[in-house]
Amino acid sequence: MPFKHVLDEIHACTSKEHLLPEVVAQEPVWPASARSKAVLMTGLSSWYFENIRGRYWQSATVTGEVVSMHQSSHEEHQLTGEATHDMKALAEMYLLSMTDAIVTSGWSTFGYVGHGLGGLTPWVMFKPENLTMPNPSCRRAASMEPCLHGPPFYDCKARRGAVTGKLVPHVRHCEDMSWGLKLVHPEY
Repeated sequence: MPFKHVLDEIHACTSKEHLLPEVVAQEPVWPASARSKAVLMTGLSSWYFENIRGRYWQSATVTGEVVSMHQSSHEEHQLTGEATHDMKALAEMYLLSMTDAIVTSGWSTFGYVGHGLGGLTPWVMFKPENLTMPNPSCRRAASMEPCLHGPPFYDCKARRGAVTGKLVPHVRHCEDMSWGLKLVHPEY
């Protein structure tokens, strides 16, 4: 089920990070060489895609860039184990890996695989609480590495539970999951 606060979070993140240009109500003066930007959206619902595509169809951008939106599929429901659905999912994750920049929702397998395969450091959107947009809407991840959702919580040397995200300098807790772990550069 789509939510407006998630759409607002997408707009806020892509605007704040200058990934997508703002739109204007009136026609701007077009630069001599208008640039274009292609955007790939993945997800089960087409609602977010339709709304963002409509935004750039109905209005010019402040930069004069032409923004084109693309969504290769929108199954509307998770169909795990169905071969055709799984093939589309793999194809979309591969397409994400070929992008120049990636914004992903927190806990997203698509995002983790896409940015990991592509060697991209993503902007991670945070999970909304109480149906409201988080502030900040997103932040740049510490590394391209995906988040391990089920890490060990045991310090073998100390023979007790531990905060495993603080044991070694190259492992930190994930931006989108406080108990998850990811590899980072030790100086981050």
